[in-house]
Amino acid sequence: MKTLLVLLLCTISASAQQVRKINPAQLETLMKSSDSVTVVNLWATWCVPCIKELPAFEKQARLNPSVRFVYVSLDLDEAYPGDIRKFVRQRKLSGEVYWMEEPNANVYARIIDPRWEGSIPATVILNPAKAYRKFIEGVLEEEQLQWELSRAR
Repeated sequence: MKTLLVLLLCTISASAQQVRKINPAQLETLMKSSDSVTVVNLWATWCVPCIKELPAFEKQARLNPSVRFVYVSLDLDEAYPGDIRKFVRQRKLSGEVYWMEEPNANVYARIIDPRWEGSIPATVILNPAKAYRKFIEGVLEEEQLQWELSRAR
């Protein structure tokens, strides 16, 4: 019985979505070192437009398994990790989830895009192999996301 309980707990914890901290230098490395099409979405649990676009991202993640989806939460310190993990679990986000530990957007804005003023949602679609980089500030509708993914390939 103990063995079954231990196995069950291990299975549950392994399937729980991880929310890891990321700093600006790590984000820059992540974006530069990608070897495939990568979507980096900046969002927060309290951002209604961010929440609105997440189902489209998840649908495209299912339809495009070779595309790497990275969600970077810009929530405040008190939301990490519990509130963010709960949000991710409820919304069944399948991509990699990070929490930006740097509270000052001016520190990491240039990594995202020199024109970015910090509003969310914001998305960067990258394909280093094709030198493709597209920055979109604001809600990304599913059709536009699909179009940008086709251009990035």
